[in-house]
Amino acid sequence: MSVSAYGPDNFGLHKHGVGAQYYVRGSEGRKSLAYPPMDLRECNASKTECALGIGVINGTAEIVSTGETSATMAINFKYQVGRSYSFDANGHKVKQEVPPDVQALQASQVISKRIEVAYGEVVRIPLQYGVEVALCAQKQAADEIVPDRSVCPN
Repeated sequence: MSVSAYGPDNFGLHKHGVGAQYYVRGSEGRKSLAYPPMDLRECNASKTECALGIGVINGTAEIVSTGETSATMAINFKYQVGRSYSFDANGHKVKQEVPPDVQALQASQVISKRIEVAYGEVVRIPLQYGVEVALCAQKQAADEIVPDRSVCPN
């Protein structure tokens, strides 16, 4: 199964904004998932004022059962939106931050559920500020080393 999370395309140039797609196999057990920080914004109708934020999704996914027509996945995610985000990369502290003179978006949400997904279908979970988590199931034949990933668009 694939688990993807993408932010919105704030400039209308692409299908979606920053994010990633991970593949979870039944043999892996619980898999940790950490998505890249997403630049988020919410503007008034005339787009004269906008609030900005940095969104991050972290969590786990695990295939709990598979059947002839579908698979069931347990997901546990934490979605946080705030003024800043920092992380360590190769011993260097990296920080993204909304400027202090700009209103910052705030959100915190926990998603913990089991979802049954039919093979070849996409189940979408919309979050605040245009962020979306999507699950897609691929049936793996006994003779396949890797399932056909083309059935799950990112």
